[in-house]
Amino acid sequence: MSSLSSDERTVIQTLLELNFSIRGIARFLNRSPATISVEIRQVTPYNAKLSHQLAFDIRHIR
Repeated sequence: MSSLSSDERTVIQTLLELNFSIRGIARFLNRSPATISVEIRQVTPYNAKLSHQLAFDIRHIR
C-alpha cells in the first residue's frame, strides 16, 4: 500500500463529511477501496491531520 498524501487525507475527510461511500471516495481518488478502508479505520472519527501525523510517526519509527 502506498502512502496517502496530506491532500488526499483532507479529501477523504471532506467526502466522509458529505456521506460518500468508501468505494465512492476510492473512485474519486483513483485508489483501492481497501486503501481507503484501512486509512479510515486508523482514526475514528476520521481526522485528516491526526491521520497524517500518525502515518508519519509510524513510517519514521519503523
